[in-house]
Amino acid sequence: MNREEIKHIADIAQIDFSDEELDAFAPNFTENIALVNKIKDIDTEGVEKVFQVNGTENNLREDKIGKSLSQDEALENAATKKYGYFKLIKFVD
Repeated sequence: MNREEIKHIADIAQIDFSDEELDAFAPNFTENIALVNKIKDIDTEGVEKVFQVNGTENNLREDKIGKSLSQDEALENAATKKYGYFKLIKFVD
C-alpha cells in the first residue's frame, strides 16, 4: 500500500498521524493488511461454524424470580426523587 492509501484509511478511522508517525506506521500497516488477505484466502468450505473455540457451553445461571423492592422501598434512601422515580442530574444533551 502506498502512503496516500494508508493516509486515506487513517482519515476514515479518524486517526491523525504526523508525517513521521505515518512513515513509521506504513510498514506495519502493510504487513497487517497482507496477513488479513492471507487469512481471507484460507479455504473454510466444509468447516463447521463456531461461536467460540474452547468448548464452553452456556454457563449463565438460570433466571429465578426473587423478592423485589417496592417503589417506595427503592426510593427510601434517595437523595432526590420526582414523580416516584430517582431524580438525576442531566449531563447529556
